[in-house]
Amino acid sequence: MPFLSLLDDRAKPKGSRDPLGFELVWTHFGRKVVGNLTTITSSVENFTVALLGFYWVHQIHGNADKDSRERLIRETFLRYEQLAAYLRYQSGSKEIMGITRVHKHMTDQAESLAISLKAQILSNQASYGLWGLYSSALKDSGLVEGSDRKLTAEGMDLAATIAQGLNANEFIQLFRVDGQLSRHECERLAPQFWHAIRKETVRQNLTHILLRGRHNQSASVQEGLFAATEKLVRAGKLTGKFSQNLNQVQSVGSPELQKCLEEIQRVERVLVAANNVFYYLLTQDHRPVSSVVEQIESQAYDYEHLPETLPQGMTRRSSLCEINDNLRARNHWGAVSAVIKLNAEVMKARGGAPWVTYDGDILNVKVKSETAVLRSREALLDDWDYDYFLGSYFRIAKANLEERNG
Repeated sequence: MPFLSLLDDRAKPKGSRDPLGFELVWTHFGRKVVGNLTTITSSVENFTVALLGFYWVHQIHGNADKDSRERLIRETFLRYEQLAAYLRYQSGSKEIMGITRVHKHMTDQAESLAISLKAQILSNQASYGLWGLYSSALKDSGLVEGSDRKLTAEGMDLAATIAQGLNANEFIQLFRVDGQLSRHECERLAPQFWHAIRKETVRQNLTHILLRGRHNQSASVQEGLFAATEKLVRAGKLTGKFSQNLNQVQSVGSPELQKCLEEIQRVERVLVAANNVFYYLLTQDHRPVSSVVEQIESQAYDYEHLPETLPQGMTRRSSLCEINDNLRARNHWGAVSAVIKLNAEVMKARGGAPWVTYDGDILNVKVKSETAVLRSREALLDDWDYDYFLGSYFRIAKANLEERNG
């Protein structure tokens, strides 16, 4: 079940990804049901580590001059994240962002581990670590606010509970400025830190906050989604397969939730079908369009599963209706032309060139693929290319509600 969705709203497509502009489509429908999580924020452990870090760095720099406060807080947090990663690795965590470099450093023979801005555990730790990827979900859950990630009252309560029992000064001195973490310190402090970030009361409270969402979010059905999901977890019916989870929730959800999920199901079938055609074109440079159409038609696709109509008010509706109508009519020439036209429109809006064009009957592919293949008829029915933020939601629910209720 491949997901092509973006990892976070800080990683907007810049022309080299999302060539059909579908992020705006699936995000629109996903935000109707999940108003706070992103596609990558699926670890309660990471949320807990981030909260403790924001708590400590604001203790250190919260009263700094406003012109330098955010920079100091960010840089100190990055060092904290490195320290936390090594302590978590020592305790066996598998959820560390940057675990590849952490593993390398932990298995090296060096006597100590660098904690510094030059020793980042990701290629761009501020963007791709907890500071960048988890903070937006924390903000939208009502736990942090502002560009400096200051904790709200609710976030402060959780963080204070996490920190309780830890000698804050002992930890802070290891990341306040660039320095070294000795192997002995890592082994000694890891159990304390591991216990703090895995407190059951924090995990329970944080799980409920994340899954319920905020009442002032646009996702008015998220409370109902939580109730349906919790019911399924208690019954042992939340499976590991995304499509089955969605169907199970839809079967027990409120009418409003069912309507939102039904729209998602309809839209996703069209996105999958459009992707199937477009990405196959990227493997067909200098091939005749007629030959490509023949190859697609040889798959004997049945498009009766595609919707008769698409929801009003959605982004790219006219283009997707054109693609959908052509596929339902089994007009693959029209579908090929429609996806090429959509790609050209998307790339033009970004100031870039289309990935594929055709001159007469010959395709000219600028961004080639060697791996895309035409999907099976069954895949068009079952594949999910985008998870509408529900993937993270289900992973958090299964990992945390199941254990507590089981």
